[in-house]
Amino acid sequence: MGTRIFLFEARRLALSAGCGMAWGAVTSQWQQALFVFLVVLLLLWGWQLARVYHWFSHPEEFPPIGGPGMQGILHDVYVLRSRAMQATSSSQRSQPYLKESLASMREAALIINSSGGLLWCNEAAEYLLGIQFATEEGRRLTETISSPSLEEYIEDGNFQKPLRIHPGTGSERCLQFEFSKFGGDDRLVFVKDVTEQDRLERMRRDFVGNVSHELRTPLTVMKGYIETLQTLMPASDSTLHKSLRVMETQVERMERMVADLLWLSSIENIEGERKEGRIDMGALLSELISDLTAAWPGKNLELQISTSQEIRGDENELRSAVSNLIVNALKYGEDSLVVVRWIDTAVGPALRVEDKGPGIAAKHIPRLTERFYRVDKSRSLATGGTGLGLAIVKHVAVSHEAKLFVDSELGRGSCFRLVFPLSRVVTNASSAGTSDQR
Repeated sequence: MGTRIFLFEARRLALSAGCGMAWGAVTSQWQQALFVFLVVLLLLWGWQLARVYHWFSHPEEFPPIGGPGMQGILHDVYVLRSRAMQATSSSQRSQPYLKESLASMREAALIINSSGGLLWCNEAAEYLLGIQFATEEGRRLTETISSPSLEEYIEDGNFQKPLRIHPGTGSERCLQFEFSKFGGDDRLVFVKDVTEQDRLERMRRDFVGNVSHELRTPLTVMKGYIETLQTLMPASDSTLHKSLRVMETQVERMERMVADLLWLSSIENIEGERKEGRIDMGALLSELISDLTAAWPGKNLELQISTSQEIRGDENELRSAVSNLIVNALKYGEDSLVVVRWIDTAVGPALRVEDKGPGIAAKHIPRLTERFYRVDKSRSLATGGTGLGLAIVKHVAVSHEAKLFVDSELGRGSCFRLVFPLSRVVTNASSAGTSDQR
């Protein structure tokens, strides 16, 4: 199409120049004649552009008739604009129907524009959020509902996960916000009262934390008595010594489980808090690899660091997550090489922990981060695992806005990837700000 238009206009320019020169040859003033013909041609082009511009300003009119090439382009533009106008008209016609449907819902629904201004809400939203649409139409949602987390959530623009907030300092009500697109740049917001669900989750976390805490004392007492009995029993009584060793092993396993439960409960309680510490992941990994190499002398462990990027987060949580990933590979990777990498990716820095062990069947991968979920119960009991390691990793990943990916194939090993977003990377500007504050 572009070549066709070019050739058409070139022929028209050549024809105008030829006519001008012919007229100049007849009148013996060919320069003036050529100039006049070229000016006429430019005026013709300008007139055509003015007609096209007028048509752009009045889309309801038919497109102007141009040359063979331009006519095809104008026709295509006309068809596309007609379709867009029909889609917009259809959307405008369907909006009242959608609003009528939303108005009858028990669930609170609102419509906001691209700047967060309130365009519409149903009665359920007025009751749940305590707003009066007649007086608050056009106000920003963050002004109607005072919540720093909601304002940050809207500014971030990432609505893949719902947001839970407590709308007031003196309110115990927990609300969940879910955003979706609604025609153009508008957003449809559904708000649910999840107070009861949140209360049950808190009760569950508190129960697990309290029970785990209470178990520490009796386990310590049992371990002390076992050690005492081991020293008092005669060496000749091999059966009793074997029984005491089994008891000691199980008590130690219970102590590790209690410690993991307490740590997991602690992470859950502070999951929504901002993690702004500056972490040198290269130094953290080097320290962990040194400690684990000493603790697992028979294992083959290798560290590769190809980026010096630092991230913002909580050092204790990251140390726990990374340690669990590496220990998991050491336990289940059998005697294969375990490679730990800290690398750059297109979406942000990433930690990779790879082994060449037996691998994991695809059906187990979606449930690996569930508490106490075991792929092979007999092997887990033999290795002394608590079934909480990957659950801890998942919660640490969530609190650091990271993604945990598991790639595995039976007989070919596993690769666990913890990918951090670029927003977590310590930039030169943030480094300078940190040094200024110090």
